[in-house]
This record gives sequence, C-alpha cells and structure tokens, in this order.
Amino acid sequence: MSIKRRITRIVQANRNAAADAKQDPRVQAQNAQVSQHSLLDQARRGAADVAAHHHRVGLAANDAAAYLNRVEAAAAAAVRRGDDDAARAAIRESMTARRRLDTLTRQLREAEEQSRRLQQDVRRLEQRVQQNAMEYDAMLARRAAAQAAIGVHDALASSSREGAAIDAARRNAELEVRRFEAQAQAREELSWTDPSSPRLQQAFEELEAEAATQQELEDLKRRDARRYPPAPH
Repeated sequence: MSIKRRITRIVQANRNAAADAKQDPRVQAQNAQVSQHSLLDQARRGAADVAAHHHRVGLAANDAAAYLNRVEAAAAAAVRRGDDDAARAAIRESMTARRRLDTLTRQLREAEEQSRRLQQDVRRLEQRVQQNAMEYDAMLARRAAAQAAIGVHDALASSSREGAAIDAARRNAELEVRRFEAQAQAREELSWTDPSSPRLQQAFEELEAEAATQQELEDLKRRDARRYPPAPH
C-alpha cells in the first residue's frame, strides 16, 4: 500500500471517528456539560467582579459621607464664629460633597442590585448544571440497564435455542437407543430360531450335560442301593 493511500485511510478513519463522536448522544451531553461548567465559571467570575465593585463603591460612599459630615461641621463652626466667608466656602464644598455622595449612593444601589441579580443568575445556573448532571447520570444508568436487559434477553434467547437443540439431540439419542434395543431384541429372538447359532448350540449342550448328569446321578443311586441295601424293619 502506498504512503498516500495509507494517509488517506488514516484521515478518513479520523473523520469517521469524529462524526461518530458527534452523533453519540453521550458525547453530546458531555460536551454540553463542559460548556455549561465553563459558562458557570464565567458567571461566577462576573459576579465576583461585581461584588468587588460594590464593595469599592461602598467604601467610597462611606468616605464621602464622612467627608460631608466634616465639611458640614466646618460650616456650622464657621457660622458660630461669625466667619461668613469660611461658612460659604464650607457650604459650597458640602454641596459638592453631597452631590458626590448622592452619585456614589446611586452607584452603590445599582451595584447592589446588579450583584443580587447576578448571584441569583449564578444560583439558577448552578441548579441547572446540577440538574443536567443528574439527568446525564440517570441517562447513563438507564443506558447501562437497557444494555444489561438486552444481554439478559440475548442470553435467554440463546438458552432457548440451546435448550431446543438439547431436546432435539435427546430425542434423537432416544430414538437411536430404541433402535439399538430393537435390534438387540430381534437378534435375541433370531438366535433361538437359528439351529446353527452358537447360543442355541450352547443351550443344547447345557441340556445334554444336564441329562447326562441326571443319568449319572440315578446310576450312582442304584449302585449304592445294591451295595448297601436298606436294613430290614
């Protein structure tokens, strides 16, 4: 195989594997989970940034409020001293400080509201990610259960087929045994009807031997009676 054809096959195999991975619902669900976790991390960082901004604005508002209190106190002191120029300057400064405090207070409320909304969004996203993870785990469990059920059904079907084959083999064996038994019985019956069969000859020999034995026994009894006659009563 040429190098060009080999490379072409490798590239095609990689493409097929990528296509299969895209079509696999498990891979799709896992990729979606990875994307959701990335979005959740991004949302958490955004909420943390907003919380930090809210904290900085709060510190600035506290400083502005403290400065406003000092300027107003300075204006009141200038009035008590009768120093109208110092009082007017302090009042102008307090007005500027109040506008700054109002701006910071508005920004603080906005940052607080934004932080609250982001925290709620993060919690909803966390719940969604957790729910999706649970559904993904449940999907994997259902897939494993379905695969196990398929394996059980396949095993049962194979067992049924094997059982049918065993039953057929047992029936065939039973028929063969009966055929052998019939052949043995037929040969048994034929052995008694064939004069030349060894079994019949053996039976005749046993009968002749029995008759000869019986004759010998009777002769022995007669000889014994002549030799030892019974005593008279």
